[in-house]
Amino acid sequence: MRNLIGQLTRKRILIIIVISSLLSLIIFYVINSNNQDLQPIYMDSFVLDDLDGQPLDILDLHNQEPLIINFWATWCAPCRKEMPLLNNYYLTKNADQANVLGIAIDEIDQVNSFVAELGIDFPILVGQSEAYELMQTLGNSILTLPYTILVNSEGRIIWSKSTEIKREDLEQIQYLANK
Repeated sequence: MRNLIGQLTRKRILIIIVISSLLSLIIFYVINSNNQDLQPIYMDSFVLDDLDGQPLDILDLHNQEPLIINFWATWCAPCRKEMPLLNNYYLTKNADQANVLGIAIDEIDQVNSFVAELGIDFPILVGQSEAYELMQTLGNSILTLPYTILVNSEGRIIWSKSTEIKREDLEQIQYLANK
């Protein structure tokens, strides 16, 4: 009888060791496969029209300074809600803080009306399918709006959010921009 109990206990210990080993391998694989997929994304030169219909290259606005880029549309309720927050940040920021650029995925007439209605002061570029493609290239694979990124002075995206930004997000952005 004792021998039978000893065998059962050894089997249980062996099963626990095998299961623990398998779980450790799975966790190791998941961690390492995720790290390999996370390649840094850098902002390249791209041209969209400004509110006057003039083409403007993003690199003219980036200027090796941290830059918040916010993709939005006039028909997007969370986008409309976050615009005053972004504008207030832009108007009250210090010279050493990240600049702001809006990229509207919309018709230029609607964007101009919206900007005038809300009194938006930060630079706005406008596009359609090319702006969606740019947003996807810059990390928004599901193409949701709003989408906000922080580009550091080297042109690398170091922060992103696929929903409405809040004041706390701007605080986090400033912390990251100043690192």
